[in-house]
Amino acid sequence: MKYKVLDSFRARTSGGERTIPRGQIVTLPKQLAMRLLNEGKIAPAEKMAFRVWSEILQAYLWIVETDQDMDAISELKGETINSFDEIKEMRKLSPEGIKQIHEVKKVFQGSKVRNVTRKDEK
Repeated sequence: MKYKVLDSFRARTSGGERTIPRGQIVTLPKQLAMRLLNEGKIAPAEKMAFRVWSEILQAYLWIVETDQDMDAISELKGETINSFDEIKEMRKLSPEGIKQIHEVKKVFQGSKVRNVTRKDEK
């Protein structure tokens, strides 16, 4: 599968170790791709939506690349939709904070997380 690099990273290639720059399209093995997806360094190059089970939320949610992709599948009722940018922001939170945002997104369908600031950072 092809992925778009969102944040440059170092990788071992057949030509030795090198920096993979932001914006480049790469083909990666699944295991490496999953790690880089979780770190927010890459996103699928093709438009897609992933339905994933969250152990923290004990619920399914959808993950898409952009806000526009959120709008494209917004007809889904009862399951929240998050963009990669939202996931990056929510990674700053405790499990309880993630649950609170999830509840808000269930009530206010189409709402988006823009910036997360923890109470202890104010």
